[in-house]
Amino acid sequence: MINKKSLKNSNKSGAGLKFPAGFLWGAATSAYQVEGEIENNDWAEAGRQGRVPKTGLASDHYHRYEDDFQMAKYLHHNAHRLSLEWSRIEPQAGKFSEETLEHYHQVLNFLKDNGFATFVTLHHFTNPLWFSSRGGWANPQASQYFGNYVAKVTQSLGHLVDYWVTVNEPCLYAGLSYGRGQWPPFHRSYLKAWRVYKLLLAAHNRAYEVIHQYFPKALVGFAQNIAYNHGGLAAKLSDYLEIDFPYRQTNNDFLGLNHYFHRKYRLGFRMEREGAQTDWKIFPIYPRAIYEVLRKLKKYNLPIYITENGLPDARDLKRESYIKSYLSEVHHAIRDGAQVRGYFHWSLLDNFEWAEGYKYRFGLIAVDFKTQKRTIRESAYAYSHICQDNGLPPLNLPLSKGEKERGL
Repeated sequence: MINKKSLKNSNKSGAGLKFPAGFLWGAATSAYQVEGEIENNDWAEAGRQGRVPKTGLASDHYHRYEDDFQMAKYLHHNAHRLSLEWSRIEPQAGKFSEETLEHYHQVLNFLKDNGFATFVTLHHFTNPLWFSSRGGWANPQASQYFGNYVAKVTQSLGHLVDYWVTVNEPCLYAGLSYGRGQWPPFHRSYLKAWRVYKLLLAAHNRAYEVIHQYFPKALVGFAQNIAYNHGGLAAKLSDYLEIDFPYRQTNNDFLGLNHYFHRKYRLGFRMEREGAQTDWKIFPIYPRAIYEVLRKLKKYNLPIYITENGLPDARDLKRESYIKSYLSEVHHAIRDGAQVRGYFHWSLLDNFEWAEGYKYRFGLIAVDFKTQKRTIRESAYAYSHICQDNGLPPLNLPLSKGEKERGL
């Protein structure tokens, strides 16, 4: 539901912080978390087995995407990041659904017709059942299977894609699915997790090659979940795993940053979290963290897109100040030489949050999962004016620890 009064009465930016011309502003979604009624992948199978929550209809975005994107347009977004569901496109090995490809053609065409830059993610955690039955990402042939899927998608949809995100958070996926055993296929082997991580990076490189075969000027990267790690050897190891190792192994036209976490290590490997609490305690509010991560990425001399950043905040009490304080730190990183070209808030819609089901609400737009009613949250209007003005209004917020240290 659009509250026009809220949009009209928001403060103008005044003498705030302006972002570079052409900056991209939007939000992100992923197929399994919002589309609904996906039954042919490993997460759906784990749900049927009772090992993870079931998605059901989710946000029914598969059928309601036009209304959802109209709301995003009304909120002055000029870009959107979405993912394609591999199991819908290739339900059986080597057999592709032209009906599904036509659906995604309509989705992307709608975005383009409405002025959005499109960021398309090819793998966002879920796998077709046939792929899982062959060993999934632990199979040395995984990048070949993935490359075949990427080739079909590129040929079918590539003319509607502005930026390709090959895989989402390979380090996190490998750790949770193959190391800690919390996600399908529920393996508990850090050695296997390491192998899977390397295979995912190899799959990214394979996809990079395939996409450029069809579109030589394509812009291709992957989205990495990178925390601000500090405090000794453990922090250096985390940075190596999340930053140094993957970027040395891969070819990229841009860097995709998903940022949520801050880890401070004391007494060796004991981790502490600093910052204000959100609805989910593992997601602290610590704006300086995003500046520090961007500072570390600057050395790669590539454009950076913040492909995810957000918080669980069902009552919408902290989201507006979160967005403004984090974007203030992004702006500072840009002034210090980081080539940040866009920001995608997570998420456009309330959605299925993996092993946590529907417990947490990340959306700029609230979703009543019983009725599918949409309601734009007040924080979304504040973000809308940032998007419209390409800048931040004067911040009437307490200074973050990082800002105090820099004397801002």
